Amino acid sequence: MRWEKDKLGRILVFDCSNNSLEEAYALFHAFQDAVLSQPEGSVRVLADLENGSHDIALTRMWKEAIPSHDRIVTKLALLRVTGSMKVVIAAYRFYARVRGVEVDLKMAYFEDETKAREWLAEL
Repeated sequence: MRWEKDKLGRILVFDCSNNSLEEAYALFHAFQDAVLSQPEGSVRVLADLENGSHDIALTRMWKEAIPSHDRIVTKLALLRVTGSMKVVIAAYRFYARVRGVEVDLKMAYFEDETKAREWLAEL
């Protein structure tokens, strides 16, 4: 996970591709540390989820973090959402909507990283 500069400031590149379950938990905590230390409405995220690992407990942790992330994350570009991760993201979106988060305005799926970066750079 790293911060990168772009024409609007910076984006958080969050690479969860081909990670182990242990790495997935570590990435969750690193994401929390990176995002929650930022001002409200200031974070755009490029997340590569191809073949990412997860389990029920980790999915629950992400769902419980929705309110705190919603205040800070303005856009979330999801790259290469594959396999069971599609189900996890669908559940995340459902719970976000239930909590009143306009997740469909903040989140988009991409197969192409260039297109994802272009979307993140739009106002």
